Order: sequence, then structure tokens, then C-alpha cells
Amino acid sequence: MVLTSSLLILAASALAAANPGAATAREFDVRAHGAAGDGVTLDTAALQKAIDVCAAAGGGKVVFPEGRYLTGSLELKSGVHLVVKPEAVIVGSRSLADYPSRRLIQAKAATDVAITGGGAIDGQGEAFWEKRGPYEGPAYRGTAAFEYRALPRPSFLYFHGCRDVVLKEITLRNSPSWTVHFQRCQRVRVEKVTIRNPLHGPNTDGIDINSSVDVLVKDCDIVTGDDGVVLKSTEPGHDHPSRNITVEGCRIWSACNALKIGTETHDCFENIVFRDCHLYSDSDNPLERALSGVAIESVDGARLSGINVTDITMRNVRAPIFVRLGHRGGNSERTRQVEPRVPGKIEKVVIRNVTAERSMFESSITGIPGHDVEDIALENVRLEYEGGGSEDWALGEVPDEAVIRRYPEAQMFGRLPAYGLYCRHVAGIRLRDVRVSCLAPDPRPMLVCDDVKDLLVEKVHAASALPRFPLVWLKNVRNALVSECVAPSGTGVFVAAEGDEEAVRSVQLEGNDTRTAATALARLKPGELISAALPLVQETSPGLVVIEAEAMRCFEPMAVQADSDASSGQYVSVPVRGMRDSGGAACRFEVSTAGDYVIWARTFGESGETNSFYASIDRGPAWLADLEKLGRWHWGRVRNREDERPATLVSCRLDRGVHTLEIRNRESGTKIDAVVIVRADVKLDPERDLVGDG
Repeated sequence: MVLTSSLLILAASALAAANPGAATAREFDVRAHGAAGDGVTLDTAALQKAIDVCAAAGGGKVVFPEGRYLTGSLELKSGVHLVVKPEAVIVGSRSLADYPSRRLIQAKAATDVAITGGGAIDGQGEAFWEKRGPYEGPAYRGTAAFEYRALPRPSFLYFHGCRDVVLKEITLRNSPSWTVHFQRCQRVRVEKVTIRNPLHGPNTDGIDINSSVDVLVKDCDIVTGDDGVVLKSTEPGHDHPSRNITVEGCRIWSACNALKIGTETHDCFENIVFRDCHLYSDSDNPLERALSGVAIESVDGARLSGINVTDITMRNVRAPIFVRLGHRGGNSERTRQVEPRVPGKIEKVVIRNVTAERSMFESSITGIPGHDVEDIALENVRLEYEGGGSEDWALGEVPDEAVIRRYPEAQMFGRLPAYGLYCRHVAGIRLRDVRVSCLAPDPRPMLVCDDVKDLLVEKVHAASALPRFPLVWLKNVRNALVSECVAPSGTGVFVAAEGDEEAVRSVQLEGNDTRTAATALARLKPGELISAALPLVQETSPGLVVIEAEAMRCFEPMAVQADSDASSGQYVSVPVRGMRDSGGAACRFEVSTAGDYVIWARTFGESGETNSFYASIDRGPAWLADLEKLGRWHWGRVRNREDERPATLVSCRLDRGVHTLEIRNRESGTKIDAVVIVRADVKLDPERDLVGDG
């Protein structure tokens, strides 16, 4: 039977009554069992003795009076409640040798265990990290933890296969890694727990709920360097669901994701509630702001169904909402799946009564080709962004198939074409009473939907618009209704529908106020909006187009740079390390005759870490092209490598007229100074006829 949220709360409240003897249980003072509590003496043996004696007596309370109790690994056993008094602190040792279990406190297959009392547990996590230098990437992508390296270290509190677990009125601070981890547990209550970890602490998740059932996290106050409260399913297989989990009334400051489902997602997640929480950052340093306020992810084959996010306020996060269906597909031991290796599912998601102030980054809801996010609703949502975006962000191509297996993060696509919400590969999405605003003017569309079916946009309003792009941009969208919306002053095109004839006909406007818009609905051919903004390169001779770096329009972080060895003294590249699959360059080119065309590129790569890029014509399939030589400039035919199969030479059929070339970054540092598109029957030796090898 699936418990409702109210029943779950009642069930969790009854945990203390699950063991009638607990209320009158005997007390075992750790000092009476030899603990010094002076913060210097290692008290591990004495503390474990008190726990063992309590368990042997049938359970009770192990009491920590005033003092500092230095300890290594402790094993919590059935029926034992640790009561850490307000003046008491359990202090984790700074030596890894004192952690034979690699955990500070753990319980396995235990029933009726608790940690309460108003005191604190301090893990001295700084002993297990070292500074490695300043983060050099874009501020919107990194976290404060990127500047630290984790040493071998223990985790903090770990419960595996336990039932009737209570953490209440306890402060947990300076965890070396995951702070609280419940794995395959049942009937768990975490209430009024305070977590204080440094914002730069690597992997210092606040609360990890891993394949557990009937869990309530309530009224907790969390500041941490990694995910605040995160639901996971780390083990392959389908015998360990995550079900009936409620997180409510919490305050969370995370430098990663505040409320999250994922990343590890092997078995199903059902009846999940995030409600009445405040997600925030009190820092203007982007590395200390949450990557996402709410992140809902399935990338290891899990089905997520019945997800309710309600009554959430956010302030100063980077991306308010991130929903991602991906498919890592067991591409590493850590992400292995049971057979068959298939994508998961995200469906029946409601995000209601959400307000986000001063957000840095766009929200997104994305599936993958052939696998949509389904049945998702945003209702009564207020999203405020910093704004100030670039027109190039609206024109650049958003990576798709290239990032299917990538680790999911709100910044995984780079900056998005919409300043408010970007949706792709979604079936059945309802946007009702959604308001989006920017603190600084932003030229991009407010809403972009690509490959979306059954879209309802009702009472959706933007505070402002700029005439360069449509307010709502629908690409390959089928069966869309935009109703009861208002076009803000200055709107050029209110809605642009781009796609084939059937798709654009299925977009309908009803009951909108478009008096201030120059055009209410523009019906466009595929790619028309973007191609009009790209430079045009003419043929050098019939059947031959030479496109040099400076002739292309670059999209951040791709940029034109100088090199005297390049054919024209310039090349395009992404100079920032770690920006895999971000940035690109594009242009239009015209051919006077139809035919089969091949592609050459003059490239330079320092090493195997900078030896590939993507190329495509007319937004067709992206060819993964590997450089044939390293360490010098050279010409090579563009080839396409798929998985582990040998690379094949690329050719494409082009009609007479204008086409679009796109080059996308795959590995930062790959340099391209020229691309040649030549009809297959035209004899060409680039080394002789254009520019020789450098």
C-alpha cells in the first residue's frame, strides 16, 4: 500500500512508539565506561563498549554528557539511542587509521536506532582535503569544491538496511564526505537536524536517501558544499525502490544542488514530495551558489513517477529548475545497468507554487531523442533571473546526442537559447500562471520549446521583451496552444513556430493580448530564424567553398584567436579547459550546383585530449571527427566515428542554394582554421591548392 504524505508523517511520528521499552529505557553514561571526554584521548573503545553493553541489555540510551569525545569508527546496534547532550560534542579523529569501517558512525541491519539530544558531531573534514588552486572555468559551471582535492577519508553517518531510524535535534558539522546516508532503509525520520559543512567541502552531501522507503525529512537547516538533500539509487537492479519520501520545512544552502533526485538512478522513484522549503545563498560568489534549486534526474534507467514539488522559495541560486532524462547506459563500472540497458522515464511531475529570486541561469526540462519527459506541469511559478544574456546564446546549437551519456547538471548544455525556460524532447507539458522576469535586459526568447508535443502555455507572462527574437520560440512543436498570455511592450514576434508544415499548423493562439507585438504568430521554415543571423560565404569556384575561421560566427566559449601558422593567421577554438561539448561556430554557404560534397578541415591538436570536434550541415546528424595528426597543422578529410566502429569518410548531398555549416566543440583546445566544402567530382589537393601542412 502506498502511504499518502499525511499518513507518512503519522507513521514517522509513531517510530518512538515502535519499541514500548524505549521511553523507559535504561541509560548508559559513556564516562562510566571509560570515556575521557577531554577532546585529546581517543575514546573509541570506551564509546563502543557503552553501545555494546546497552545493546546486550536489550537497548536503551547511551548518553554523552558535557565534553568532547574524540573517536574513530563506531557501530550502532539495534535498540540503541545515542543521546548527545547540548554541551557534548562527538569529534571524529583526524587519522584515517582510526576508521576501520571508513565511517564515523554506522548501523547495519539495525532496528530502532536514534541519534538525538541537542549536541553536536564534528567530523573535522578539513583534515581530509587539500587546496589545489583557483577554479579557472566559467563561473556558472564550477563549484567551490572544484578548488579542493579530496584525500582518502571516511564518511560520516551511515545506515544500511535499517528500520525505524530517528535523527532529531542534533548538529552535524565538518563532515569529510557524505554527511548522512540512508541505504535500503525503512521508516526513517530526520527532524530539526542542523548541518554545517564548508561550502568548499568536496562530496559533502547533506542527506543522502538511497533506495529507501517511508522517509520524512522535516525542519532541517543545511549548509553544505555538495547536494543538500538528495535521493539516489546507487545499486544496479530493480529490487530496491525509493518510495514515499517527503522533504518539508527545510532551509538549504548548497553550493551544488539544493533538492535533488539523482545522479545515480537505477531503480524506481515513486511518491516523492519536496515542499515548503527555502533554498538560498548568502554569497555573491557564483561558486557558492546552488547549481540547481530543484534537480530531477534519471540517467541510469530509473522510472521517476509521482514527483511533487510545491511551495518552494529560492533566492540567489544559479538555475531554479532542472529536469533531465539522460542515459549513461552503463558506460562505466559506476553506472552499469542490468540488461537490457535502456533509458529510464520521468513522468507525472508537478512543480507548483514556486518563487525564485535573482537566479543566474536558465531553467530546463529535457529528454533525449526518442525518449521524452512526459506529463509535467508548472503552475503558479515565478522566476526572476539576472538577465544580461547574449544574442549568441539564442543562435548557438544546444548539444543533444553528444551529451546523452554525460553527467547531468543544469549547466551541461552551456548557456541556453531561452532566458527563462528551455524544453526539449517533452510530451505533455502544461505551463499555467508562470511569470518570468529579468533584472537586466536579455535579448533571448523567454521560452524555447524544441521537439515538444502537446504543449499548453496558459497565462504565461514575461516582464519585458526585445524585438530581435520572438518571445516564445516553438521549434518542431506539435499540438501547442498559447492562451490568455500578454505580449509585453516592445515585442517583435509574440510566437514563432518553426518546423514542417504540419507542425506549424498545429500551433494555435487563443485569447491572448498581442496589441503591443509587431507580429502575433510567425510561421517559419526549419532553421530560418537562426540562418538569417549567420554570415554568408560564397563559392571560391564552382563546387568549392573555402570557409576561414574569421568568416564564422562563434558561440561562447568558442572564439577566434590568432596564430601565425594558421592559413589566415586565425583559428577558432574553445580556450577554456574543461568546457567539453560547449561552444561552436557557424556560417551559411552557397553552392551553385547540386551534388555530393565532401568536407576537409585544417586542424591542430596538442594531444589526445584535444583531437576531435563535431561538424554538421543544415543541422543534420553531428559527425564526430577525429584529428588524424597531432602536434602540427594539417589538412584532413572529415570522418565520422560512431562508438567503437572505425571512422568513415563524410559526404552529403546538397541542393543548389544556401546551406548551413556548424562546427561544435568536443574537447577544449582543438583548433580549426579553415573548412573546405567541395563537390566530390572536383579534384582538390588542399596541401597544394590551398594551404600546405604547417
